[in-house]
Parts: sequence; structure tokens; C-alpha cells
Amino acid sequence: MLGTWISLFFVIAVSAIYTPESAEDPHFRDVLRKRAENGTSFNGPYSTKGRDIVDSRGQKITWAGVNWPMSGETMVPEGLEWASAEEILEDIASVGFNYIRMGYAIQMIDQVYDRNGVDVPLEVAMINALGYVNGTKVTNAIVAKNPGWTSQTTRFEIWSDVARIAATKGIFISPDVHTGKAQWCCSHTDGNSWFDDVEFPAETWRRGLAYVANWAKDHPNIVSMSLRNELRESYNVTSLQYNWQTLVGNMTEGADAIHQANPDILILWSGMQYAQDLSAVTSGKNLLTAPCYKCTAIRDARRRTPEYFNLDDHPWSNKVVWEIHLYSMSEDQDTGTCPIIQAGLYRNGFNALGIDAPAACNVTSDCPRAVRETPVIISEFGGAQDETLFNHTLNNCMRDFTIENRVSWMMWSIAGSYRIRSGAQGVADTWALGNVEWNGWNFAKGIQEWWKPWVQAMNVTRIV
Repeated sequence: MLGTWISLFFVIAVSAIYTPESAEDPHFRDVLRKRAENGTSFNGPYSTKGRDIVDSRGQKITWAGVNWPMSGETMVPEGLEWASAEEILEDIASVGFNYIRMGYAIQMIDQVYDRNGVDVPLEVAMINALGYVNGTKVTNAIVAKNPGWTSQTTRFEIWSDVARIAATKGIFISPDVHTGKAQWCCSHTDGNSWFDDVEFPAETWRRGLAYVANWAKDHPNIVSMSLRNELRESYNVTSLQYNWQTLVGNMTEGADAIHQANPDILILWSGMQYAQDLSAVTSGKNLLTAPCYKCTAIRDARRRTPEYFNLDDHPWSNKVVWEIHLYSMSEDQDTGTCPIIQAGLYRNGFNALGIDAPAACNVTSDCPRAVRETPVIISEFGGAQDETLFNHTLNNCMRDFTIENRVSWMMWSIAGSYRIRSGAQGVADTWALGNVEWNGWNFAKGIQEWWKPWVQAMNVTRIV
């Protein structure tokens, strides 16, 4: 850990539209066959074709990766005070991973607008989150480990450097709107739960999406970005209409914002109840009456004209990828046996792959066919990195499911420790692949005997 820290918070304001490099720059996305700095080609732009993600040549794309959080109060990727970006990315690549989902906070973009288009420097970001003493200490440690940066290097400059280094290793980066306000995620009471929750103004969310979509144009390995992480019912504001109609309306507007800013990029779209459930959109159900866990009822729904979501009605119909999360501590999903888990996955969105209904659908009696084949990925799941990994019912089931059905996935997470999490500083995470000091693995046996074989079995896309 980084020792006993003293909190002294500085108030910073923090967007103007992000201005990418000139279209004459070789890294700009107007070039169809994009290359990283070492000549690596990612063959963008990407699109969807039935159940598959394909590159500009029509080659199918498969990902296996990790989450690398940067949505905490500092809004800088975790771990950079312990190891350089190069070292962290090399560790990720050593497992065989080819994709990193990087969660960020919309507050990061709000602050840029509040500062008339100027991003927040590293030192200010650290002091604001950690206090003067520890903020300065961590800033110095980050600069020491990453000598190409200074205390005045901004957050987006750091993120850009991370993306560029990842590109040289053939690793994709995917920005994920993890929170509105920068903090640990997620709960029903954190203010980030649902559209127009306390810390989730839908207008600034859309503005942030457009900003990041535009920024992504400079990076050939950023071929996808998410709309929103783990939407859920808000317990703070109970009048927000937590239901399918509100979800689809807002996500459609978010997808419009991304596509208008960057028509090349894939759009990752999650569903209800912590991203567990996409059933109404994949199965073509009436959005006014489709069931979902603890949804706000529309009392006159039966008297209204039915409403359905048709992906093909939108200009981004070949850019949407459904994303699903599942953890063993789910409030409503049965994760006790693999057959039931797979039936639930099918019902909640994986029917969109066009695969056969799992055998346990005879038990659940709730496995409708999808109305359209569309790619589906698992962008978050996880558990303790110890001996229990080998007999973890849910994660072993998802391993088998993803291999059999060629489903891309990202585990939670690489971050062995956090600068600040839920108010405490220097917090270790036993669910992480990395250890507390970011210089090794939490559970090396698991890396060698569980994660590496899984990645190898996925036959993931290799960028050369």
C-alpha cells in the first residue's frame, strides 16, 4: 500500500468538443486500413454481419480480455504509480488477451467543458482525489514510472498514450462509460443508476459519449465503445420510469450521439438489472409490457399501441453489439448450475447469436428465439483469484459457453489495487488478476492453468 494518507480535497472544475489530429495524420480514422505506430494494422472500420463482428476485409473478430478501471476519483488508469503503462500492457498481452475494456466517468468530460476545453493535468487530478500529500506522492510515482509524462500531462493525453502503446501490442481498447460521477461502481444508491439519476444527467452523458467517440478517431485500435455500464433501478430517485421503454429511448439517443460523432465505431449496448437482461430487444417483445426485474409498471400498457425496437430502423444497425454481465451475487439470476445458467444467458440475450436453445430451456420454459442475429459479448464477470477459481460454477460454465459458441469476453479486472475506492485509499482487490503492487499475479497458478488455456481455446484475433 501507499501508507497512511491524508485527505485534502481541491475543487476542480472540469469540455468543448474534442478536436482530433488533422485528417492528414496517418493515425486518423479517415484512413480505411489503419495502422498503429509499429505498422500493426487493425483493418478498420469494423461492423457486424449477422452474429459476427467483422473487419473491413470481412474477417471475423474474436476478443478475450480484461477490464482496466479508470473511473475512480482520479480518472486516470489504476496502477500507473506501481508500473509503467508499457509494463502493465505487456503483462496483459502475456496472458494472450487482445482487448481491454477501460471504464471512465462522464465527469471527466464534464470537467473539460467546465474548463473551456482544457483537460485536467495529472497532478491536479491526483490532489483533488487523494489530498495534497498523497496526491503529490502518487503524481511523482506515476511520472517516475512513466518518464514520458510530467505532472502537467493531462488525463486524455495519458489515455491516448495507453491506447497507442496497446496498439503496438495488437491490443484493442474499448472505452466504457462506467459512471457519471467518478467513484466505485455500482449500487442502486450511488446516484449513477439510471437515466437522470442524481449523478447521471442524460444530456451530459450524451455529450460525453460524443466527445469520447470523436477522441477515439485518433486510435486505430479503438473500434468499439459502450453506451453505459450496468444500468439499474435508482433508489434515490423513484420517478425515473425504470423500464424497457425508457431504456430503449435513451440508449437510442446515446447511439445516435456516438454514430454522429464517429460513424466507424462499434456501439456496445447493455440491458437492464446490472447489464444482465436484454431479452425485450433481442426477442422483439412489446417494450410496454415486456417483463424485467423490479421494473416500473406502465399501468395502461395494455391499452396503448405496442412499441417494439427494430435495430434495422437505425443508421447504426450494423454497428451495435449487445453486451451482458453476470456475477454469482446476482439478485435475480439463478447461477447455481451450469444448465440453468446457460438457459438464462440464452433468454437474456444470447439467443441473438442464432444458437440452439440450451437443454435446460425445457425447465425454465422461457427461451424465445431472437428476432435478429446480432453479436453478443460478455463484457464483465469475475470472482476471487485463488483455488476456488477451478470449481467456480458460474465462471467455469461461462468458459465452456464462450468457447463452444465463440463469444468474446472481458474479465473483471487487472487492477490489483485502487488509489481510492469507496472512500478508502490504497485498497487491494483479491478478485484482480494483478497483485497489490502491480508487479506480479494474485494467483499465478490460475493464470497458467485457467486463464491462459481459456484464451488459447478462444482462438482470438491476432493483429500482426
